[in-house]
Amino acid sequence: MKFKKRYLSLIIVLLLMASLLAVPASANSAQTQWQGVDSAGAIVRDGDSPIIVEKELLTFDIQEFPNNHYFDLESYLSYSGKVTAEYTFYNPADYAVTATLLFPFGCEPMYGNYEYYGEDTEKYDILIDGQPVEKVMRYTLSSGFDQFEVETDLALLHDEYVTDSFYALDLPVTKYVFMPSGVDTETYGAADTGFDMVRDDPERRIYFVDQNGLHTQDDGDLRVHSGVENGEAITVYVIGQDYAEFPQWEFYQDGGVEDGEEIDGTMSLESREELSFRDLALSKWSADSAVSEIDWYNAIVAMLTGSSDSTGSNLHLWEFGSLDLSRYLMRWYEYEISIGPGERIVNTVTAPIYPDINGRYKPPIYEYTYLLSPAKTWAEFGNLDIVVNTPYYMTVSGPEGFQYNNPGYELHLTGLPESELTFTLCTESEPEAPSYINYFPTEILLVGAAALMAIIVIVVFAKRGRNRRRGNDA
Repeated sequence: MKFKKRYLSLIIVLLLMASLLAVPASANSAQTQWQGVDSAGAIVRDGDSPIIVEKELLTFDIQEFPNNHYFDLESYLSYSGKVTAEYTFYNPADYAVTATLLFPFGCEPMYGNYEYYGEDTEKYDILIDGQPVEKVMRYTLSSGFDQFEVETDLALLHDEYVTDSFYALDLPVTKYVFMPSGVDTETYGAADTGFDMVRDDPERRIYFVDQNGLHTQDDGDLRVHSGVENGEAITVYVIGQDYAEFPQWEFYQDGGVEDGEEIDGTMSLESREELSFRDLALSKWSADSAVSEIDWYNAIVAMLTGSSDSTGSNLHLWEFGSLDLSRYLMRWYEYEISIGPGERIVNTVTAPIYPDINGRYKPPIYEYTYLLSPAKTWAEFGNLDIVVNTPYYMTVSGPEGFQYNNPGYELHLTGLPESELTFTLCTESEPEAPSYINYFPTEILLVGAAALMAIIVIVVFAKRGRNRRRGNDA
């Protein structure tokens, strides 16, 4: 009885720890969910406009579901899922109006092929009264696949190189390449190397390419560091005023980079190169890219000035990891319309649409999102008709009210709803939801391991207790 009272709480704690650590896991290691992108309707780029939207017909043509991966251009471009927004614009003013419109339709999906960035839009035209007009692809830094705010995202779009209080095209940059050696990586398999720097340095920023950590020291300085392997080069860019003498490198037992845990190692300077910030910002951009040089440069500046992880002295790229922004760029159509006084035009815009894929359902479900809230920026907005042409079943929708009309679904709205448009399609009308009973092999193993740990700890403590009693008895 004493034994139970003494160790029962320990067993309970260990079992509870195991249950808290456990997370649903598939019986196999295959990925089951893929993120798509949201689309949004046309908005006026510059200032207020008297143009009103008398009505909009929003048509989704979904005759196939996308693959969860695309390895070649042919299969990627053959995907036919699209959304078409047909606007009837009216100009109530007594003067002609020319306006630049923007139609944002998200990043490339996470299952897209970034080697062919932007080519999935070439097959779609923008029409004014049935005639194609010039469209320009524009790109801005996106805060996420499924996040869009008109004011925030629109403010990132510039026709010229953006100006900033620190970053400028001709700002000097010094590229250092160092080579580590003499580190006992056999004993210290998680060895790290790093240096200390001033936190709020008005003269420079640091881009440590392979940086994997940032520690604030007791004196307020920052300790930036990365893993280290003998013979593997480490690159650091100093943006702005170069150091008179580069900070001292230290080597540490692990990623904790704690004082007192230094180990032996040597860091040699392999090369030093001077370049401009423009050179650095465009280092991952290609002239063959669908993204213009200006849009790419401005996206880099937006990343470096807007990242919550950046400080006054450090380009800490936790969120993005590199200067290649291909998968973080919001895509926009940009085009121009002109409407005479009292005239109407019909503007038709088509873009690819990519759903979220949830393979945990049987069969998988495909979740589509189209943002209606940006349309509230128009002077007036009339009726909205939504048509989903598809052979599949609509299992969930918001707002509610879709009616089946072979071969698809329809919804008529007088004005814009409060919520965004979302709907889910599936090859079956009632897909089987994930059964978490089938997703617990990892939890069972954890609980079993915790129980074994509890038994081992109990035996060890019991043995120590007996030895202690024997020592006291002696």
